[in-house]
Amino acid sequence: MRKIALALVAALLAGVSAFAPAAAPAAHAAINPKVAIIVGATHSVTSTYRSYADQVYAEAVKYTTNVVKVYSPNATWSKVKAAVNGASIIVYLGHGNGWPSPYTYDPNYTTKDGFGLNADTNGDGKLSDNENKYYGEPYIDDLTPAPNAVVLLFHLCYASGNSEPGQTAPSLSTAKQRVDNYGSAFLKAGARAVIANGHSHDPYYIRALFTTKQTIEQYWRGAPDFKNHVLSYASTRRPGYTYLMDPDSAAPSGFYRSIVGKMSLTTEQVTGASYAGTGGDPSTFVVPGNASPLADGTPVFGSVEDAAALPEAGAVPVATLATSDKVRLDAKETPLAADGSPIFRVHTDGGTEGWMTGTALKPRDSAAPRLWTVEDGTGAFSPNGDGSQDTFPLSLRLSESASWTLNVRDGDGATLATANGTGETAALTWSPASGSLSDGTYRWVLTAEDAWDNGPSEADGPIVVDTRAPNVSVADADGTTVPQFTPNGDGSRDTIGFAVSSDEPGTVTGTAKDAADTTTGSFVVSVGSSGGTLTWDGRTPSGSWAKDGIHTIRIVARDRAGNASEAQTRNVELYGALGFVKTSTSLFFPQDGDPLAKTATQSFVLRSAATVTWVMTDDSGSPVRTMKTEAALAAGTYTFAWDGRNDAGAFVPRGLYYVSVTATNGTQTSTQRTSVRADAFRVTFSDATPARGQKITITATTAEGLDTTPRVRVYQPGLSGYWSATFSKVSATSYKVTITLKSSGTGTATFKVYAQDSNGKGQYTNVLLPLH
Repeated sequence: MRKIALALVAALLAGVSAFAPAAAPAAHAAINPKVAIIVGATHSVTSTYRSYADQVYAEAVKYTTNVVKVYSPNATWSKVKAAVNGASIIVYLGHGNGWPSPYTYDPNYTTKDGFGLNADTNGDGKLSDNENKYYGEPYIDDLTPAPNAVVLLFHLCYASGNSEPGQTAPSLSTAKQRVDNYGSAFLKAGARAVIANGHSHDPYYIRALFTTKQTIEQYWRGAPDFKNHVLSYASTRRPGYTYLMDPDSAAPSGFYRSIVGKMSLTTEQVTGASYAGTGGDPSTFVVPGNASPLADGTPVFGSVEDAAALPEAGAVPVATLATSDKVRLDAKETPLAADGSPIFRVHTDGGTEGWMTGTALKPRDSAAPRLWTVEDGTGAFSPNGDGSQDTFPLSLRLSESASWTLNVRDGDGATLATANGTGETAALTWSPASGSLSDGTYRWVLTAEDAWDNGPSEADGPIVVDTRAPNVSVADADGTTVPQFTPNGDGSRDTIGFAVSSDEPGTVTGTAKDAADTTTGSFVVSVGSSGGTLTWDGRTPSGSWAKDGIHTIRIVARDRAGNASEAQTRNVELYGALGFVKTSTSLFFPQDGDPLAKTATQSFVLRSAATVTWVMTDDSGSPVRTMKTEAALAAGTYTFAWDGRNDAGAFVPRGLYYVSVTATNGTQTSTQRTSVRADAFRVTFSDATPARGQKITITATTAEGLDTTPRVRVYQPGLSGYWSATFSKVSATSYKVTITLKSSGTGTATFKVYAQDSNGKGQYTNVLLPLH
């Protein structure tokens, strides 16, 4: 849905614009917008969620009295559906069940991407917090929220891209699919934004919808827990919509904040008075406006004086009207009737003219229909017969049932398509013949008139016809080098990305296929003037890992009209057999021979059988300990507790060592490594090339428990002896000290960090730095 500038005319209501923009809402919105707060059956945490929901309720009632609570154990589907009907804000706290997930795939998403509500699942005739049924997309599609509704999903799994507690954190690709999927049905049902927050239900999310004037994207970015790691994508499930993610880190990881919807939606459009219905009767007369006689035989007088006279004066009416007659109020006269009511100059469609008293009339609908929302997809299409966006579906939601006509016109005003009907929705699908139109901007024009003849109101908007295909560029030019990635969930080379751009705004889609031409992945990125990165995490559309081997990625740009570029292809090598190369600790000290910190356990995981070489090397790359040499290993986890000794059985010198694992299936090879330091302390400096007289901070991490606080001895060139300082404890194993180097000669400075371990043995580490 795109909100557009509307040209609006109310032809029958002189001086009154039926589609005039509404004033900004006050804190207490004039239309008393509805807020529905739902707590689903969430087992042991349901009571916590009820308390959270009460906090949301306490904020909502500050701005509207129309707040409906539906809490477990009474949150059944029928009650929730009724609560959501006409709601501008829908808040849900409960279980989330999204896709992709570890559970069974259902192409209809029957239990996915919706609410977890109360149901008598055990047949005992009772409802409880522990009986949960998931109502997925087919149910959500059937909801009837208010126009421009916002859905707030608090503390759910999956909705913001996150996983269930205890499960593996999702890849970016999986998180993206979850966000896009979870918002889809709510948007289809009529909501215009779906916001998910896995960790917060801050009152801001209610307060700012009522008290600020900003776009929904600005509102989302303005939340107290905004991380400023925003990722933006075009929705695959709902073309023309956008979804944003704000992970905890830029890595990215920690997917707990998201929004799906129309980013141009404003907070005023969610809660403001511009979305009040226009079909009801007003409480007072509107002039110009409409009325109806209160009784059959109601008199119409020929003059103001006759209408104002007492009944005993015997004024003779020029006509009488029935209750079914439509009375048009043309003006309110200055004198009042004898009974104190106003006098109106009136006419009827049947030709009667005269004056009537207010006591004889009932105020009737006097507001012309308003245009609430416009559903036009991306606002563009490409009628060229290629099967992609060849037609232009347009759906307009009105503020009341009305007789409407929709026309499509060219730049000269000629009508190219038309549709008409009666109801709250005006719709047309424009299907011009392939090649019959020139590229350019056309316009749809709506006229609408309600049952009381208010109107006709008019609105119009653009339709872009674009049949030119975009051009896609991939940053690696000819792509002759086949890059490798190793997707298996360990965070090391789990994804592969291509920098892409298009000469038209839109999306770039990648489709991966294996040697058997089976689709193994599909991924998309929105592109504008700055391009984007097309990323594959090695997962298939069903969420499983793609098989090892060469995969061909077909890269296609598509503009907002649906035109597709010529494809570019890139081959990638996927080999995810080896992963999770780890060390149990990054620091240990075996060389002192005591029982403290004497080993560091190295490990790796094979997802499939491979031939493995597993070796420990020093900082220069020379092997010091070999665990496996071209060993044929089955899938599984392998560990080795290194005691700090080399292949000859002697302790290795203090220093940094690398654990390197190479796996091959005979065709593909992957190597991963990690590091471990064998020394008493790991010592780091705020400046590794300090100057004389400079202040520096030294951080020391101990491998073993200590009985004394570490100190540092500083030996500077040209100074006799040393000087020292004492560290301060930062954590159980970490210490810091800030010192100012003395005036001395240049050369090499020695820093000796020392302390006594918990076995009473002295420990030390020397570090040499250049001093200038």
